[in-house]
Amino acid sequence: MKNINCLKINKKENLVLVSVNPKIYPLDVIYSASYVFLDKCYILLDGKPEKEVLVELRPKNQKQDLEKLSREFCNELLNYATYKARAGKTKKIRETILKKVLLTNDLKIDD
Repeated sequence: MKNINCLKINKKENLVLVSVNPKIYPLDVIYSASYVFLDKCYILLDGKPEKEVLVELRPKNQKQDLEKLSREFCNELLNYATYKARAGKTKKIRETILKKVLLTNDLKIDD
């Protein structure tokens, strides 16, 4: 088994275990990243959500590079965490734009 910080790669069982800190990546971010990988691998989530979430990735393609798969998963975690942070910062702006669009939308059809 090869250990890389939060990654444990087990070539014998063809799986990788990713340890995720939920204080850095909340559960909704972990779910979003996991969802993206449903076509590539079987996913099992475990652990104690307040301390550590363990994500087991078992590739559907037996020839899949496990380290690459796990690093892509980590990149997806970062992608969704960044999206969530930006969405939170721009929430009021998006709401204001949507209100303006809805309030100025005239459904009358000119003949």
